[in-house]
Amino acid sequence: MGDIAPSRPMPRLIAAASAVALITLGSLAAAPAATAESGAPAATAAAAQAPAEAPVHSERTVIDVGHVDAISPRMVGGAFRTLLLDDREALAPVWRTPGSVILHLTQAGAVTISDDTPGFFFLGAPGTTIHTIPQTQDPDVIWAGWSTQSFTSDDVRGDMRLTLEGVDGPGDVVLWEWSPFGEPEMVIDGRAGLPASYPVPTFTHQHANWAFTRPGVYRLKFTWSADLVKGGTVSDTAVYTFAVGDLDTSAITLPGDGATPTPDPTGTTPTPDPTTTTTTPAPTATTPATTPPATTGTPTGTPSPTPSVAATATMPAGGGTATTPPAPSPGAGANDPSPQSGSRGALAATGSSQVLPTAAAGAALVAAGAVAVVAVRRRSGRPGAGP
Repeated sequence: MGDIAPSRPMPRLIAAASAVALITLGSLAAAPAATAESGAPAATAAAAQAPAEAPVHSERTVIDVGHVDAISPRMVGGAFRTLLLDDREALAPVWRTPGSVILHLTQAGAVTISDDTPGFFFLGAPGTTIHTIPQTQDPDVIWAGWSTQSFTSDDVRGDMRLTLEGVDGPGDVVLWEWSPFGEPEMVIDGRAGLPASYPVPTFTHQHANWAFTRPGVYRLKFTWSADLVKGGTVSDTAVYTFAVGDLDTSAITLPGDGATPTPDPTGTTPTPDPTTTTTTPAPTATTPATTPPATTGTPTGTPSPTPSVAATATMPAGGGTATTPPAPSPGAGANDPSPQSGSRGALAATGSSQVLPTAAAGAALVAAGAVAVVAVRRRSGRPGAGP
């Protein structure tokens, strides 16, 4: 019996495996190009779904009952503003310009100082009638407080500061809290001289007792100031109108009455009342990157940082170590403490300068794999070739 020519399966198997490997590598190389191309529309769609900045309303409004964070700061279109947060509807709070609102402390807030009200002797002699907003809510009168919940310690260095600059009215204004022993602890005492300031931590919602020593119309000028981590020292002043006692609020004029608002490119209505905003540029060398904090506290006025687009590592031309661009700062919005700037951070690179070379490399690998397959088939078809 003649010798059977030995078959040579191993070289053919190795060649076939190499061809499959080349085709697979080519497919994998082409995949990132498709992913990069599809990533840009996805990122754009995600940005389009970012929550819009809450508008600021300026229509004339009278508030005489309910919860109002009357003196509350917020960033609007990159500017630091002193505003009024009307949250009588807890699930649908409304930001308003102070110059468009009358805060009416009705006769239901009248208190006559007597032996039955011993804690009020610091406000007047027995028999004196004052009007008060209590620290704890009374459903019959307005419940006015303030909120810094649009800011966190990542936005502001130290405490924010609330200042009563001046009072235009028939009497004095006093703000205080009760101690555990029933003694008054002053927040701001207009009788001791103005301006008078009170430090308030960030992300704080607070109420105090208010007292107006005589009925009538009061114009209170309040200023919020803060040292922003990104933006420097800022402040904004607004005038608040309080109607105290049994008054006809329809006869009271407001700074914004009859004014024609100027269109605001941010989509919010500007404050028509006389406000003053001061901004001091921050040193450029001290701007640390910050991470948006977790949301805590009460739901009223809580900031909602806009998610930023994750940075993607890129390789420098000519080789070297991959570098990661810094993540963008928290997105601009209701809770953005930094002024607007021309830079919003960059998305991951998805341009044709990277896609085309990658796709070309994948195509070359696929072609090489196909050539290897053809070569294997031709070799197997030659006479004398093994089975």
